Amino acid sequence: MSDHRPSDAIEPPDPFEGLVLDEEFVRSATVTEPSARARMLAERWRHEPSVDPGGRHWSPGGSRPSRRSRRSRRARQAQAPYHTRRLGRLRRFRSLSRGEQWTVVLGLLIVLLVVGGVLFEPQRAHTPQLARPAGGPGSPSPSQDRALPGGGVFVGSRCGTRGYHRFPAAPASLSVDGLSGPALLLAAHGYRHLGTDRPGEFTFDLRLSSGSATPMVLSGPLGPEGVAVEIEGPNGLVAGAYGLPATVEGAPHTSDGRGWLISDYGAVAHVVLPAAALCPGVDAQALATGLAVRTDGGNTITGPAPYTVTMSLADPEVGELRRTLGVLTRGEVLAVTNQIPARATSPI
Repeated sequence: MSDHRPSDAIEPPDPFEGLVLDEEFVRSATVTEPSARARMLAERWRHEPSVDPGGRHWSPGGSRPSRRSRRSRRARQAQAPYHTRRLGRLRRFRSLSRGEQWTVVLGLLIVLLVVGGVLFEPQRAHTPQLARPAGGPGSPSPSQDRALPGGGVFVGSRCGTRGYHRFPAAPASLSVDGLSGPALLLAAHGYRHLGTDRPGEFTFDLRLSSGSATPMVLSGPLGPEGVAVEIEGPNGLVAGAYGLPATVEGAPHTSDGRGWLISDYGAVAHVVLPAAALCPGVDAQALATGLAVRTDGGNTITGPAPYTVTMSLADPEVGELRRTLGVLTRGEVLAVTNQIPARATSPI
């Protein structure tokens, strides 16, 4: 075959001139063969459209759905029946790998624990172990008798007992103001909170009087066995002690310095009941509130105090003076309570 090209034509260069198909050429190739999984998925997608975990069909070459189409799809899903939506969620969960499923389950457990703690934490303060009835000091529990700091003995074994008194004749020997003969009056009482690191204490001021021109001799500390205090409420004894010391003002000592000479003008004895004398389960501040008589808005007494405190002492000299004066009250016990006589209805 003859060449019909002009003699002056320029022959184009050969692109494969100088090409050497060696090992270096093969390694420098930039096009690689698709993996086995890619070939498998490509073959599957030719017959079955692919589905992502959210249940949406797509194709590798397809365009991304618009925002409007996504909103309309979400609206259709929200209008679907509940069981259809639930089935869709179940399918999406099953489409996850085992590790992703465990991650979802653990996340739900953490959320439930956090929500449960937030919902139920406030109620823990109202469990029977911590909460008390409104305005009440709590229910006493039996304990053991023990010595108190500063003097006296706590009668823990009597906690919850009704009608207990260290001096049995105390209820029948209550002193009433205005009667002749030895008298014991409750001038004042209260509760002092000593600080966060120290327990509080109840304080009582007692007024003593011989009720006559004849002085009353009381041995120390205030009677041979000291002062006894019992506080009782609806649940029985909530606090109690005996042998409590007293500080006496307005009365001289006896000649031996171990007792007191109480005149008709009277003397004041200061007695302290420490919080250690309260039965287990009793709140001191709530009990202090329960020792006050009930009053109305006009500060008029409307009822007795919810809790009764009885303070008493016993001394043979008291009985001797009563016999000498010929008063009706007999015995050697002086006692008084915080309750106001029923006839007292005037403002306090």
